[in-house]
Amino acid sequence: MLCRHLRSLLLLFVLTMSVMGLSAQSRLLYIGMSALVPGSGELALGKTNRGLALLSSEILAGYGYFKTGRDMDLQKDSYMNYAHHYAGVPLGMPDRHYQVVQNYVSSDEFNDFQDMQARNYFFIYLNDEQAYHDYMAANTYSGDESWEWQSEMHFRNYREIRRKHQKLSINHNLALGILLLNRAISMVDTALITRDMTVYAAPMGLDGMTINYQKRF
Repeated sequence: MLCRHLRSLLLLFVLTMSVMGLSAQSRLLYIGMSALVPGSGELALGKTNRGLALLSSEILAGYGYFKTGRDMDLQKDSYMNYAHHYAGVPLGMPDRHYQVVQNYVSSDEFNDFQDMQARNYFFIYLNDEQAYHDYMAANTYSGDESWEWQSEMHFRNYREIRRKHQKLSINHNLALGILLLNRAISMVDTALITRDMTVYAAPMGLDGMTINYQKRF
């Protein structure tokens, strides 16, 4: 009889541990669903309004993210081609180069500004002529990298195109932030919902047991 009770208790212990493991896995599953698609975990748990709100926000933010990304690519092609045609900027230059082209009418103007700063610093303060030449070689533009805008109008148009691209970049990053925030909110929300869900086993008579589900409100 004692062995029989011991076997029953051992079986009860093993089944309880198994059920607890399944309960933990189910909770992680819901949280994982929310991480992939915000609102899906809530919908699976019957929280329709919260799930739909997060899912709608995800759809809008996702649309904004991909649209601004596409528009950014178009604007980038636009300002690169514009600078190439009206200022002689080679295609495919680094973004830093296009930023400088946005701020100076010509490479000569930019180089003169760099020269003025470098002379004041390296000759007056450091008295280091070699450092001056090294700095100018690394921080000025010549040859194929040089540019000059054909007119003030072209210069203004280019700056406007660049500003549009920069605004799109801000909106693109904002949409990405919303996508990440949606996931964080949905994961925390799902974790809080499933925190009050428990599955437990209880003995029934001498040889049996029941598996119960409880939701605390």
